[in-house]
Amino acid sequence: MTTTKDRLGWPYLALFASLYAIQGIVIAYFFNFNQAYMAGAGLSDTAIQGVRSIALMPLILRFLGGPLSDRVNLFGLGHRRPFIVLGLVMQGAGLVGMTRVNPALHLGPFTALAVLTVLGLALYDTATDGMILDSTTDAERPRVQGGLVAARFLGAMLTSALFGTWLRRTGNGPGRGDAVILACAALGLIPMALALILPERPRGGPNEGFRWEALGVLIRPRSLILLAFGTLYAIVAYAVEINLSSYYLRLGFDEGDVGFFGATRYIGRAVGAIALGLASRKLGRRWILDIGVIALAAATVGQATVLDQGTGPAGHVTAGAWAFAFGLANGWCDALFYVLAMEASDPRMAASTCALFMSVTNLSVTGGFFFAKGTAAFGGRYAPVFQIAGGIVLLALVLARPLAKPLRKPPPHPEDLDA
Repeated sequence: MTTTKDRLGWPYLALFASLYAIQGIVIAYFFNFNQAYMAGAGLSDTAIQGVRSIALMPLILRFLGGPLSDRVNLFGLGHRRPFIVLGLVMQGAGLVGMTRVNPALHLGPFTALAVLTVLGLALYDTATDGMILDSTTDAERPRVQGGLVAARFLGAMLTSALFGTWLRRTGNGPGRGDAVILACAALGLIPMALALILPERPRGGPNEGFRWEALGVLIRPRSLILLAFGTLYAIVAYAVEINLSSYYLRLGFDEGDVGFFGATRYIGRAVGAIALGLASRKLGRRWILDIGVIALAAATVGQATVLDQGTGPAGHVTAGAWAFAFGLANGWCDALFYVLAMEASDPRMAASTCALFMSVTNLSVTGGFFFAKGTAAFGGRYAPVFQIAGGIVLLALVLARPLAKPLRKPPPHPEDLDA
């Protein structure tokens, strides 16, 4: 069997782009609007933070679906597509269920439905990354991954702006914000239709036989450095972002403004992801890594300047500019880390090892908690926490040097080669 993968065709690019987009849309809803939905039901801040932390936990544990996808050819339909469809069904069922349960009256069931939603998202996300690894070459991944990350954030941007305007008119909470949740569920039907139509590339080529020993890739020195890099940049970046909606509301901006600033961040993310794909052809890895870290640190610290501008035109311009800069730096770093994680993954357990590398970026759910605690420790002041967070990001520059060296992959395992 040949080891050469054909260039990824447009139908598959559309499938992957739609999967990344719906993931961005659902996560954007949880980050920007679900807290206000629960607050509209009358929940306390403590209860809201508890639900949010529990609901996002499957993102940290999403690697658990990797061995399932890598090892099981479900009903003979493939290793990836059936789990993508199943995850989309779980996500849709959870979202629809959330509109039928008032969190103020039934907090446990509402939390369980939110967990089901994110669990489904984590399942199809893991299977999708495995399918991308099965279908693409190392050389084309920066271009493909840059475009897919851009699709995720463009989808999040468009729906954040739309949802913010929508909720400004209807108000948020049970009975008022349900249509937005149902819209998220309905948009999941697009990638589901594509996943049902398109066949997946069969696994079992050279060096692709399932073997538990593949997990050993995670304890290689370079892999540990990569994991440390992903943890450091992501735990700060996502912790800041998950608290920005509360920051904006504290400053006096309304739901529509929150949606606009969220959309602006997602535009920046899309631009940053595309820029990474283009820059990878011109700049060396060390430059790409350093640019991402420094830009993220600067954009994090810059959020503190919004505080001095008020909510008038100057405040909107300042908040929008720093939202774009923050998104651009995040999009660059996210696309870069995806490429490095896929490069470091072992094809024998492609979905599992890639998901394990990527899972460190989802530690943001804990970072968000500590960010909120830091804000409380400073008497509700956000500026010092932004400044500390920016300083922490700069520590990732230490890890850039070893990651800048090209990865040397081990030779194929003889037992996995075709006879």
